[in-house]
Amino acid sequence: MFYIAPVIAIVGAVSYHYFIRRIPASINPIVAVMAIYVCVVILGATLIPFFLSEGGLVKHVRQLNWIQIAVAISVIMLELGFILMYRNGWNISTGNLVTSVFANTALLAIGALLIGEKPTPTNLLGVFICIIGVAMIGYRP
Repeated sequence: MFYIAPVIAIVGAVSYHYFIRRIPASINPIVAVMAIYVCVVILGATLIPFFLSEGGLVKHVRQLNWIQIAVAISVIMLELGFILMYRNGWNISTGNLVTSVFANTALLAIGALLIGEKPTPTNLLGVFICIIGVAMIGYRP
């Protein structure tokens, strides 16, 4: 699962941006996001039997808390942001790249300041290189 999980995430991320970019501009973005999550609920329900866990489903439902609401707000912002970015002229090839660099830079800082992770000099060099890369992508001679 160590190698399968990132493959699932990569395939999901690539297909996500491809299909989000293809949502027709004539569809209200909030309606599009709501429809996506109706489908997520249906697909998620079909996957539950493949992820059986100790204590049963009820035990896990009882453990839900405010964090799921916070994630839901984050997901709505993510979905709506990308739909609006692509509708307003961002290219699929650069939109995710630019937002990912800034998001990952923020996550490096959050990891260090709030979670106690220790960034290495290599991490910091990588951030610097990414920021230079984003500047190069946005440069118009």
